[in-house]
Amino acid sequence: MARKTIDRIKVKNLFDEGEKVTEIASMLGCGKGTVSKILKEMGLEVVKAAVSAAPKYERRKDAATEHLLYLADKAKSELDWIEDTVPPQNDSEYREWQNQKLKFVAEMRKLISGVADIGYKLFQVNEMVEVLRIIDEEIGNESPECQRRIRKRLQRRRNIRFPVDFN
Repeated sequence: MARKTIDRIKVKNLFDEGEKVTEIASMLGCGKGTVSKILKEMGLEVVKAAVSAAPKYERRKDAATEHLLYLADKAKSELDWIEDTVPPQNDSEYREWQNQKLKFVAEMRKLISGVADIGYKLFQVNEMVEVLRIIDEEIGNESPECQRRIRKRLQRRRNIRFPVDFN
């Protein structure tokens, strides 16, 4: 049985367009392993995959930030309602309302801290995307042997930090 010839340039072009390994394999009628092997031989998989995945994580963080801001707004509305509705008294019921108000304030502090943390992490993601883009450009200027060595080291490092693939 003759082996099927896979157009390596087509694999590269599809990968550069953002197609995933499984999608490329399906389009070309071959296995994922074949596509992965071709990409690895071309030295493309490691850095390009990281750069293309970054926007997905950025969108998730944006959604999380929006949700936290929504929760903070809801907590603020509750605090405003407590302030406007509960008349000042000196009995235990009023103290219970005050305790509830303090709990809401504590929750708002946590939410604000969460929003700030997500903002900082978004900044880090954007910086990493830019660093990866620069690295990818510079690797492309090197000899194929040098590209292979660099990408192999990057893949080894990535495997240590991220042993499980979440895609």
